[in-house]
Amino acid sequence: MVIGYALLTRCHIGQEPALCLAPCAVVPEYQRSGAGTAVIRGALEAARAQGEDTVVVLGHPDYYPRFGFESASVYGIRLSIEVPEGALMVLSLDPGRVPPDGTVHYAQPFGI
Repeated sequence: MVIGYALLTRCHIGQEPALCLAPCAVVPEYQRSGAGTAVIRGALEAARAQGEDTVVVLGHPDYYPRFGFESASVYGIRLSIEVPEGALMVLSLDPGRVPPDGTVHYAQPFGI
């Protein structure tokens, strides 16, 4: 039985390839059990192992910093739509690399 998942989808920040962490979900009765943390950490480690550099997430600003995400606006990263301050976050999978700046372009099914 699958109780949770985290999907990384190709996106671009400006012209630079990146990944977006979306969607993520855990069956309600398993929330707050560590399942969400486990699937997100697993997805990020798999991306790092495949040589990916940058991941963005549009989500709750109190949840995602535990994985190393920080406000994307600090790096000049933005969306083409209005979102609450702090909801767009970025993570560099290579600690020595600064994320690219620019507008995030999601895959077409996201409609952004």
